[in-house]
Amino acid sequence: MPLRTNPFRAPFPRRLLVRIHLDLLKIDRCVTRWSDYPDHLDMIEIMVLISEDRRFFRHNGVDWWSVGRVLFGTLKFNIHGGASTIDMQFVRTATGFYERSIRRKLYEMLLARIIQYRYSKIQILRSYLSIAFFGSGIYGTDKASIAALGVSKYGVNIVGAAVVASMLVYPRPLVPDQRWLANITRRSNYLLSLYPSLKQRFEKLPRWDAI
Repeated sequence: MPLRTNPFRAPFPRRLLVRIHLDLLKIDRCVTRWSDYPDHLDMIEIMVLISEDRRFFRHNGVDWWSVGRVLFGTLKFNIHGGASTIDMQFVRTATGFYERSIRRKLYEMLLARIIQYRYSKIQILRSYLSIAFFGSGIYGTDKASIAALGVSKYGVNIVGAAVVASMLVYPRPLVPDQRWLANITRRSNYLLSLYPSLKQRFEKLPRWDAI
């Protein structure tokens, strides 16, 4: 009988199913159970959606329009922006799988589709914002608003909400400098300019999402 010198590895489909199961458990631990209430979006949530995922309530975890735009831009050697949805960012943050590869992206898209059948869209959004990285030692919108504005997320106005949302793109460094402040100011002004034309999209949640 020949001796096996390499460690035993389960067949690929079984390894994938086990990996999915374990990652879904990680995601489940990050879900905020009471995140359906209240059933309207606050200013920070609206600004984050304007900044990160304007079709959040119109897709099922993967925004294929954005995927096509990125692929078309790649063919033209004009890469601008990404195709990650809030759902995909939640999966990435909850699982800690940050490998920069096509394999990671496809797996992220798969999990983003699966969680559509486990949680409501508002649960996904609020659970992501409770663990999202906003800067050095800053996780979640409440800590981000306190660090940047000195008030909790419940006391943030529209300008402050734009600043907090901008910190997802430009995380706050341990010692904020003028370059960071300039980036935050430019980004928040951009979001504020978009708000009047997009606010109606997020003023009322879809009926199937308001539990």
